[in-house]
Amino acid sequence: MVWMNDQFWKQWLCGSLMLWSIWSTLNAQTIQGSFSHNGTTRNYSVYLPANYATAAPCPVVFNLHGYGSNRIQQASLSQMNPLADTAGCIVVYPEGLPDGTGQRHWNAAYGTGVDDVGFIDALLDTILQRYQTNPARVYSMGLSNGAIMSHTLACELGHRFAAIGSVAGTMSQTQFNDCGTAAPMPVIHVHGTTDVVVAYTGSLVLLGVNPLINHWCNRNGLQTTATSTTSFPNTNLLDNSTADYLRYESGGTDLVHLIRVNNGGHSWPGSGVFISGNTNMDFSATAEIWRFFRQFDRILTTRTVPTTPWRAYVAPSTRTLHWETDRSKSYTLMVYNAYGQLVRQQGPGQNNCTLEALPQGWYVAHWQRGTEQYTYPFILP
Repeated sequence: MVWMNDQFWKQWLCGSLMLWSIWSTLNAQTIQGSFSHNGTTRNYSVYLPANYATAAPCPVVFNLHGYGSNRIQQASLSQMNPLADTAGCIVVYPEGLPDGTGQRHWNAAYGTGVDDVGFIDALLDTILQRYQTNPARVYSMGLSNGAIMSHTLACELGHRFAAIGSVAGTMSQTQFNDCGTAAPMPVIHVHGTTDVVVAYTGSLVLLGVNPLINHWCNRNGLQTTATSTTSFPNTNLLDNSTADYLRYESGGTDLVHLIRVNNGGHSWPGSGVFISGNTNMDFSATAEIWRFFRQFDRILTTRTVPTTPWRAYVAPSTRTLHWETDRSKSYTLMVYNAYGQLVRQQGPGQNNCTLEALPQGWYVAHWQRGTEQYTYPFILP
């Protein structure tokens, strides 16, 4: 790697963007789009993987740029498109609006008056309607301000995203105060310990990394102590940094991950680009985030209230799920955890199910009898 000053960075970026643009145009895989939201034109790019025409419904990854950047620069920096060709996912690059100083930004509960949550919500509707997608596999990732916005999406639109990833950006203190009732969300976070832009220890505006991890561990019903810590091989001795991988798990399921970049700066690991401080080259943040994402599906169940009276409840003392109706024994039961994984299944003939072996957390019970369905979300103590 070579240190780049601002001018060198701009020249390098322009050159790489030109090559990327030519390559994408020749393969007809990048689509530029825009629509009006709240009276303002909002722009975005969509990257379709090489096998899109023949692929099954694709996962969708939102990839959000940092403060003062844009969607084209984020595509070049993260190098998500080559990975998408292998993974078979669609990548969406939204673009923020200028703030009062003219810098493109995401309003992650900053009070700038821009409805970015509404914009992302509407953009997701557009993507799901226009392309062959899997709505249960929608994810968000980003750098710095884009990472902070991904945490806002987890708080405000958690019902639409299966997992989020963040690089060098935590959560605004304002958002944290409004995120107490957020649903569980798988999270992977990447952060340098010597980041001087978004400090590892936090600030008056942003959470530190440890409080951020604690927040999502609490939301996911996890203890805040890592269950395992491993180190990436220090394959690059010139990047002046190393990296550790911390996992916060429950019942053998990976739920919250932290990649701590020791002596790492405000950068995207694996990119080779110096933004501020050291850029670690022992791993690819893009690849690690995708490896995390691909574990999770969001629960997609349709509630059709049965024609007969229905009552469902959990008895805390016995940790048993009960349901009552005059046809209670004719339903097939499926119980999903907060990450869409089937953890219990029971055929007709019963009207209770013991959940004693399941860990504490948030679940969805789903009964079905022919075309008749009933869904009951609950928290298991």
